Amino acid sequence: MVPGARRGAGPARLPVLGRPCGGSGRIGRGRAVSIGVAVLGSTGSIGTAALRVLARQRERFRVVALTAHASADLLERQARETGAPFVGLVQGNAGRNRRWPVGPECLVEAATHPGIEIVINAIVGAAGLPATLAALRAGKRVALANKETLVMAGELVLCAAREGRGEIVPIDSEHSAVLQCMASAGGRALRRLILTASGGPFREWMPERVARAMVEEALNHPTW
Repeated sequence: MVPGARRGAGPARLPVLGRPCGGSGRIGRGRAVSIGVAVLGSTGSIGTAALRVLARQRERFRVVALTAHASADLLERQARETGAPFVGLVQGNAGRNRRWPVGPECLVEAATHPGIEIVINAIVGAAGLPATLAALRAGKRVALANKETLVMAGELVLCAAREGRGEIVPIDSEHSAVLQCMASAGGRALRRLILTASGGPFREWMPERVARAMVEEALNHPTW
């Protein structure tokens, strides 16, 4: 099943970030309605890249919520630049002049904000799971860069998407490429997907050597 497939809705719709959610994106006499976006982990590499993209399409998207782990100064600058009404800091001191919610609860609060339709989850590690689940249960479209969420709780995440009628759109490079390949199939059934190894410690190993690999060798993963 494609992540985010709607129960009883026929072939799964493959959502693409950038299309208006739930309609044409217009209301009344042709007046465009911008889509509210939350960026969780906005001060990291993926978060800052997402904000650059959103800044180029202000007529289509508005940043409603931003969260960061501990980079309060950069978060404040992003809040000024985007005009986001909700800003949350997971750890640290927001400062005397910053009336921000502080603590991990701010992630769920941002992900379920009534003014947003898209949640970009760029949080690192298991900390991103509660916000993903909450957003999907609230019917949001989750642009997911947090792979750990699916590795540790894939079934829970898919159940949340089905029950809340939310959607999952992978935005990490390899996963996004797979989604785009599936979308290009035009709704035709795919029998299988073959993923080649683009990296990792065993990329150039023969199968016999891989079978004898030790845990320490598996953990020696390259970074880029």
